Amino acid sequence: MDIRINFVDCFQSDVANDIFKFLDDAADLIRATAVSRSWRHTVIANGLCKKLCLRKFPPFASIACVVEENEGIIKILDVLSKSPVNWGTLERQHNIYCSLLRVLATPMTPPRECIAVAVGASSTDRDPAENVVNTLIPVDRYSDWGGSYWSSAGHSDPNVPEHILYRLRTGICILTEINIRPFEVFFVARLVFWEPGSPVYSAKCVRFKLGHPKSAADFYIDVRTLQKPCVDKYVWTYTSPEFPMTQESCMQQFKLPEPVVCIGGLLLVELLGRVQKEEINGLFYICLGHVRALGRPLGPAFNLEMFPSGELLLRYCPDAIDSVLQSFPGEGTNNSLGFVDIARGLHQIGEVLPFHLAEEVFH
Repeated sequence: MDIRINFVDCFQSDVANDIFKFLDDAADLIRATAVSRSWRHTVIANGLCKKLCLRKFPPFASIACVVEENEGIIKILDVLSKSPVNWGTLERQHNIYCSLLRVLATPMTPPRECIAVAVGASSTDRDPAENVVNTLIPVDRYSDWGGSYWSSAGHSDPNVPEHILYRLRTGICILTEINIRPFEVFFVARLVFWEPGSPVYSAKCVRFKLGHPKSAADFYIDVRTLQKPCVDKYVWTYTSPEFPMTQESCMQQFKLPEPVVCIGGLLLVELLGRVQKEEINGLFYICLGHVRALGRPLGPAFNLEMFPSGELLLRYCPDAIDSVLQSFPGEGTNNSLGFVDIARGLHQIGEVLPFHLAEEVFH
């Protein structure tokens, strides 16, 4: 006859807790709660799902509280509180972080576009013709107009950097890579200014930052692009390594070392150094045709808000978990992209382009 011993009942609670910490996979930890009541109690009482989530995705540590919406009932959970909590609160916290880990652990095959709005650029040479909104458009030229691109202001020093700030489609996204296509100047017969040789105005290197605004006043960003957005108004929770950029007019892939969670929905593209000088005025420029960030928006199941105090609030809608999982690319609808953010992006394009060109993009 087999003798089975439940180690949780044999060891002190702190020893059992340390053993469970070796479960580094979210699925294993969630399955452990179904083994027995004592295992479930240990996992929930010690907040092991929350600890695993914060260990794998440190940016979630900046969230002060969670608002849970379920069947019209809203409950607020203060996740930073150190005061004693009842068992019902512990269970709610466990369920929230279980759902979060479940979404984060689901493979992204293929990833989807996460950029919604171009907030602004550090400089623009000719606005609106070379506005940063053009980088949202996948085409690099129009049939009767010329190029679709953003251009920095010219500078005599090739080491002067530039940056572009984007708003992502939801307040919480997980990103895997950013793709950039530098712009290649081409000949258009009816244009007065053009450059021989089809030069490509790439940067030397590129680096990416993810973060959120410092104050609630900057949390909700207008559709209109900003002139020289102040990057000091934001908290950057992630900074990527520098990636070299080739002087080629093709979609260049910059894969992050590992998937990164963006808390706050802001992406900063830092363009470090210039390689191409314009023959006419002898100044260095950076010009980009298209930028896209690939990954997964976590809305509508998870989204982010900010209190007037600057504290971050995670809004959780358990009824939307299945719709998020089912709406991954190739598996259903695009519900989690956020209709409002998509509309903002289309509105930006419509504001910058003449009507007949906007119609060409949309159709």
